[in-house]
Amino acid sequence: MKSRLLTCMVLLVLLAAPAFADSIKLNFTNDGISSGSLTSGLVSTAKDLAFDGTELERGPFATLSFNLGSFTGSLVNGGSFTGGNFELDSDGAVLFVTSFSGAWDKIGNGEYDLVGHFSGIDGVRFYGVTHQLFQLSFDDGRACLSGLKGSTTITTSPVPEPCSLTLLGTGLVGLAGALRRKMRAVQRT
Repeated sequence: MKSRLLTCMVLLVLLAAPAFADSIKLNFTNDGISSGSLTSGLVSTAKDLAFDGTELERGPFATLSFNLGSFTGSLVNGGSFTGGNFELDSDGAVLFVTSFSGAWDKIGNGEYDLVGHFSGIDGVRFYGVTHQLFQLSFDDGRACLSGLKGSTTITTSPVPEPCSLTLLGTGLVGLAGALRRKMRAVQRT
């Protein structure tokens, strides 16, 4: 019984380790509003790109644009959004684009926090979160957004190809058969 448990534990470690070994994290910040509005989407300057904690690009490197899609709740008190668009461009080339959803919360007098989540598979599996802090005021019945500052983390991991998984599975079945045969031989003696 102990050997079966040990075998299962070893197989679990061997199968789970590759899933975490190749994960990488990209981080960047953004600051200010270049253009846009709450209804059409906001454009900000992305800067300070880091790869697994190592800074790759100091200063501005791209343009971040996002919109909230379908917003439910109150602009004054906060709410949630779905179907938003999150895009990172550099000199007209799209570096990253995905849909995202999340929440908009009031954290103080005229200050708000937007937290958006996104995930998907596009050659690699990715997931991420963006935190955007900003001020909101209401002038002449219009919502005015200012002081946008944010940070975004994108974590990626490769999607295993079906052939690799088949080869791994075949090897594990062979290993299990060999262990079973050995266990029977030990029990007979």
